[in-house]
Amino acid sequence: MPLATPRSGEAIFRSVNHLNAKLFTSTYGEIVRQLLNDLEEVEEVNKQLDQMGYNIGIKLIDEFLAKSNVSKSVDFKETAEMIAKVDLKMFLGVTTPVMK
Repeated sequence: MPLATPRSGEAIFRSVNHLNAKLFTSTYGEIVRQLLNDLEEVEEVNKQLDQMGYNIGIKLIDEFLAKSNVSKSVDFKETAEMIAKVDLKMFLGVTTPVMK
């Protein structure tokens, strides 16, 4: 059973608020700097950043599922294509091909 996509990534991208890229970059840079000051070990900073990235990814997928009204996926390839064509378009305004 293929995924149903009543709302396209483009339609969702146009309908949501966007964060200024410069603000995001500055904020992320400050987070990294503060982690380096607090933790001192680069390995621990990378571990914290990895955990933050994982948590952000989970939140983005939750929001994607809530806003896109997709049906249940039947295989991993379908899921990857949906993320590449709808989810990335929804949050970043871009799409990407899915490779093997």
